Amino acid sequence: MSLATAVAGGLVIAAAGMAIVGITADGDDGGRASAPPTATPAAAGEHARDGLAVWVAQGCGSCHALAAANAHGDIGPDLRSSLTGVPASYIEESIVAPGAHAASGYATGLMPEDYASRIAPSELDRLVSFLQASARR
Repeated sequence: MSLATAVAGGLVIAAAGMAIVGITADGDDGGRASAPPTATPAAAGEHARDGLAVWVAQGCGSCHALAAANAHGDIGPDLRSSLTGVPASYIEESIVAPGAHAASGYATGLMPEDYASRIAPSELDRLVSFLQASARR
């Protein structure tokens, strides 16, 4: 097993444990404790599974709903519906330059603007693959 795979697996396990006990970064679950991330699209393969680890590490599910990640955030759009049929380049731009686009019914300025510096390019690729595969489910 590669070090990257072991680290990604550890992140998923840690996040699952945090979700089970309702812990978030600021100690407040906002009244919405969620179950741990579970299913990933089988057809998307390992790259998409690694994308789930990036999703968890970046806390995406605290704001966004996404069935494939068992996430129920209600601050941002449900990504399955808002990303269906969009190209990977749009998904990536929505993450690293969130002010460029806003999903229908949402204003720009809600999503943090620093993901371009917080997420390594290889992790961003995995996250985008995961999101694109999840939107097709």
